[in-house]
This record gives sequence, C-alpha cells and structure tokens, in this order.
Amino acid sequence: MKTHYVIRHGWNAANQSALCRPASPRNDFESGRMMLVGIVAAESAEQAKAQFEGSCYANQVLSCETNPRAIRGLTSAIAQFRRQEIDQ
Repeated sequence: MKTHYVIRHGWNAANQSALCRPASPRNDFESGRMMLVGIVAAESAEQAKAQFEGSCYANQVLSCETNPRAIRGLTSAIAQFRRQEIDQ
C-alpha cells in the first residue's frame, strides 16, 4: 500500500472557496484552483480516487500523487490538511 494524496482540480462554489488568487510560481495550491481533499492508503491511484468520499462536480477532476514534492506547494497543503484533521 502506498500513500496517495488526492487532489481536486477546478473550482465550484458548492465545495471550494470562491476566493481565487493569482497563481504563485512557488505554490500551485495558493490560487484556489487545486485543493488537497484526501490522504488515502491504496494500491493504485484508481483505488485511491474510488475511496475519496467528497464532492467532485462536472468542471472538476481528481488526481493522485504519491510523491509529496511532485507539485509545488503540496507539502504545505499536506501539513495544513493534517492540522485540520487534528483540530476536528
């Protein structure tokens, strides 16, 4: 089993803040167009996406990464995601 970071791409008012900022050259998540929505243990990206229990609308897609350094800003998004889990 690998750890997969499930990322939602795209925007919809029903499940993501409308506050979109200009793209940052150092962090792809700051614009609000990408959001880490899950950390899942699975054998494959397809299995990880199947385990995701959140919303994903027509103008949105899910992707999975196993390398936290694969996308600029993913490591800080992971840290923020884990802090939110602890606070709940």
